[in-house]
Amino acid sequence: MHRDERRGEQRKTISRLSGKSRQKLWELHHWSLPYFLTLMFFQGRSTKEQCWGGPLLSRNHSMEEEFERAKAAVESDTEFWDKMQAEWEEMARRKWISDSQETRQVAVSINEKGYYFHTENPFKDWPGAFEEGLKKLREGDLPLTILYLEAAILQDPHDAEAWQFLGITQAENENEQGAIVALQRCLELQPNNLKALMALAVSFTNTGHQQEACEVLRSWIKQNPKYRFLFRSKKGSPVLPRRMSKTADESSLLEEVKELFLEGAHHNGELVDPDLQTGLGVLFHLNGEFNRAIDAFNAALTVRPEDYSLWNRLGATLANGDRSEEAVEAYTRALEIQPGFIRSRYNLGISCINLGAYREAVSNFLTALNLQRKSRNQQQVSHPVISGNIWAALRIALSMMDQPELFQAANVGDLDVLLKAFNIES
Repeated sequence: MHRDERRGEQRKTISRLSGKSRQKLWELHHWSLPYFLTLMFFQGRSTKEQCWGGPLLSRNHSMEEEFERAKAAVESDTEFWDKMQAEWEEMARRKWISDSQETRQVAVSINEKGYYFHTENPFKDWPGAFEEGLKKLREGDLPLTILYLEAAILQDPHDAEAWQFLGITQAENENEQGAIVALQRCLELQPNNLKALMALAVSFTNTGHQQEACEVLRSWIKQNPKYRFLFRSKKGSPVLPRRMSKTADESSLLEEVKELFLEGAHHNGELVDPDLQTGLGVLFHLNGEFNRAIDAFNAALTVRPEDYSLWNRLGATLANGDRSEEAVEAYTRALEIQPGFIRSRYNLGISCINLGAYREAVSNFLTALNLQRKSRNQQQVSHPVISGNIWAALRIALSMMDQPELFQAANVGDLDVLLKAFNIES
């Protein structure tokens, strides 16, 4: 195919992606890992007059005009268009990506049973590795937390609590596949681990596995001493007036589990159970009831105002409800509590893209990548694993800034050049 013809076809592909309805794009966002939200800036919305964190880069242009301007700067660069088309197509199907030296793209598998440990872990024989991992977690150093927890598990593969914390930390570090495998292993060892059940439901939600998320939340009710009575589902039971459905249909299962959680909330009366409200928030989110999900997360925060993961979930739900400015505030609060929370830093960058604040978005993505790399370098760990979907979002944000040379630096993974360009200390 002639280069111009091929470039035209590539632009048509991007155009088709940008023409999808906002409804679908928001549905694909998933509240803690918003992969598809970056597509939003191709819609013809006008940019806001101002954005938290600094001025917009293109106040006098619509988002569509901004893209056309950036596109014109590289119009003759066939390699650029090849990369952009590949980027968009990958973003359209990505569930989870890991990156080790060069990007390897891996879809999340709920059937994967093997956890891939770091082969060069300097803490593999470290005494008290689990306790040291928890210390690093409190300090917000997620990459080092993971190394210590992996070391603890290699020393005692049957340590359910270490698997639990490893799974939760992997999710916060933007590694959903590792999170799911670790949490599943924890539950094999300790089926009634309520924290692991809730975390696994969240990870399934993030990766689009709605039925699995609902099944895990149902297990959370069944394993919880406070709520297992809800399973007395005899016909005519006042606890569950409607007979429990056994259909495999996702929507029916969602309604069934949501009913369990609502009955639990009703049973509690004025008492707020933050864990139950978190589960309700997940279920409302899965059902597209974003305002009700926001209410549930806010209720949980009245009891746990310092829970950074709750602030992040609230932020992502606000973003999915087309309330990006409020989402920025929630993500910022999460990062005030836990500055090393890489997932929330990534989510904040996505919301900045939606608000047209591309420089702020790039700054957040670079900060997240720098955090992932920095602690590994301090311990001289070879081949640090850096989240590929952060790199993907970074490249897209840079493409909107009309700076092809920086896009190229991101394309080859030159983090040092990018950190210098944005005055971020490496």
